[in-house]
Amino acid sequence: MGLYYTVEELARTLKVSEEAIRKRLRGGEIRGVRVGRTWRVPREEAARLLGGKEALEAFDRSLKEARS
Repeated sequence: MGLYYTVEELARTLKVSEEAIRKRLRGGEIRGVRVGRTWRVPREEAARLLGGKEALEAFDRSLKEARS
């Protein structure tokens, strides 16, 4: 099983609203999975949204710092 990101994490990083992310998930523009009532976005899709591997690694570092 791969790593997944929350709508909140992606919205904050992309500087868009959480609802904008959810709308695109529902419409199929962003690939994600439902876990109960919440969405999760797989790592590969987050890399596509953020613009590649380097941006994803920076995203991971910022999340790790925010959680500490």
